[in-house]
Amino acid sequence: MATLCERAFVIGLDGLRGPAVGEAETPVLDAFCAEAAWTDRASSVMPSSSYPAWGSMLHGVGPDKHQLGGETPIAEDAAWPSFVKVARQAHPEWTIGAFSCWGPINRDLIEESCNCVLRTGGDEILVPAAADFIRDQKPDLFFLHLDYIDGAGHSKGYHTPEYVAEIERTDGWIGQVLQAIRDIDAYDTSLIVIVSDHGGCKIEHENAIYNSHGEDNPDCMEIFWAARGPGLARGVHLDGQVNIADTAPVVARALGLAVPPGWDAAEAPEGVFV
Repeated sequence: MATLCERAFVIGLDGLRGPAVGEAETPVLDAFCAEAAWTDRASSVMPSSSYPAWGSMLHGVGPDKHQLGGETPIAEDAAWPSFVKVARQAHPEWTIGAFSCWGPINRDLIEESCNCVLRTGGDEILVPAAADFIRDQKPDLFFLHLDYIDGAGHSKGYHTPEYVAEIERTDGWIGQVLQAIRDIDAYDTSLIVIVSDHGGCKIEHENAIYNSHGEDNPDCMEIFWAARGPGLARGVHLDGQVNIADTAPVVARALGLAVPPGWDAAEAPEGVFV
């Protein structure tokens, strides 16, 4: 399989309702989308929560198969390896990093055999650490997960000024990471994916109202998804259906990796590649 991109960077934004990007001042994301294939109404999975969604993003299958929910980590012999493991097996020499604000991603969702450089911490710590790692190590594959947007949703609500303000702050942090990619002259030769896992809304449970997610409604299910790189469409708003699990085959195709037969999402969504 032909290799389109020299490196891949995936930036995960926990709790970002796709349409909320249009409610915030996001100059970094706006400029990125102008050069990317993107949609603010991609689909999460059910239940629309972090374990199922990030599991599907990494492993290319739905929660009915990966069954990741905190009880046990992903099995090394699963028929749906993460795209991180696919990359590691194909390229043992690669530098691969995974920095996550939400620890279970590194503990349960990415296989231990991937031998990644791992780091966990708050967004304000991970962003400069990620930028330094990119500049110093020039990773071949890097995943960064930021969580404070979801934190604002849970604490203040997913339709509040505070939530929008956190999106705007995170937009600046994304800019710092993208600048680090530019600093190693990799911005125009790399796949860069920016993806959220779920949104959120008011949910009633046991006669109480919570700011949360997990339900099958647009506020929880509609997520942001954008991909930029050589061989990808530029400045195209994707009209067709994009699911978070489609991220895995996009990364595989861009890096020239063979798609495992166990993945449900074997092809990239229509319109992403040219």
